[in-house]
Amino acid sequence: MIPSSPRRTWIFLLASLLAFYGPGFFVPAAWDKNATYLLISNLYQGALVVAGFWYAPAICRALVVKMVVDGPLLQAVNCALAELRNSERPIRLARIPVSLVEHSTSFIVTVGLLPGQSQVFLSSALANDLGENGLRFLLARALVHGSWSQRLAALLPVLVLTVMLSSTPSDALAWLELAGFLAGWLALHWFFELRADRKAAQALGPGAAAGLREVLVATAPPIGWLSVQPPIRWRLHMVAGD
Repeated sequence: MIPSSPRRTWIFLLASLLAFYGPGFFVPAAWDKNATYLLISNLYQGALVVAGFWYAPAICRALVVKMVVDGPLLQAVNCALAELRNSERPIRLARIPVSLVEHSTSFIVTVGLLPGQSQVFLSSALANDLGENGLRFLLARALVHGSWSQRLAALLPVLVLTVMLSSTPSDALAWLELAGFLAGWLALHWFFELRADRKAAQALGPGAAAGLREVLVATAPPIGWLSVQPPIRWRLHMVAGD
C-alpha cells in the first residue's frame, strides 16, 4: 500500500479487513475447532495474500491521486533509468515500469508477485530530495527488488505469518514460536536488503556510496530504532569499493 487520500485509504483498509475477516462472521462459532474448516480458512487467507501481491500494482495505481506525467523531475527519473538500463556493467536490472507519483510523503516501493508484472512507485517528495547519485542508487535498488529472489523473499514470510496468525496464539509456546519466526524473518529481510544494496552498487558503479548516503539522509525515519532496515554501517560496507 502507498500513501493516498484519506477516502481511498479508508476504502482500501475496510475492503481488506472485510476480505480477511468477513467470512468468519457468517460461520458458526463451533467451526473454529473443526480441522477441515481451519484448513480451508488458512488456504483462503493464503490465497488472499497471493492475490494481494498479484494485484498490488493495480491496487497502487488505484490509490494514486495524481501521477507526474511531465516536468524536470520526471525527466531526471527517466534519464537515471536510461543510464541504468543502458549501462555496460554486468549486473542486469529488472525492466519494470517506474511511476512517479505526486505526493508530499517520501516513499518508494516495488510491488507485484512476479518480476514480469511488478512495478515501482516513487514519490515526487523523495525524488526531489535526492541528487543524481542518490536518485540513480535508489532506482537501481528498486529494480533489484523486481528480481525473482526478491519477490519470493517479500511474499513467503507474509504468507507464512498470515497462516500463523489465523488464530491468536493460545499459550507461551505459541508466542515463542511466533517470536522465533519474526526473528528469522528479520534476519532474512536484512540479508535481502543488504543484497539489494550490493547489487545496486554493482549496477551503479562509482558514486554508489555517495548515492546510498543521500538515500539514507532522505529516508531517515523519525525514530531510528523503529526501522527494520539493516544497520547503516553494514549497508555502507556492502557498497564500498563499487
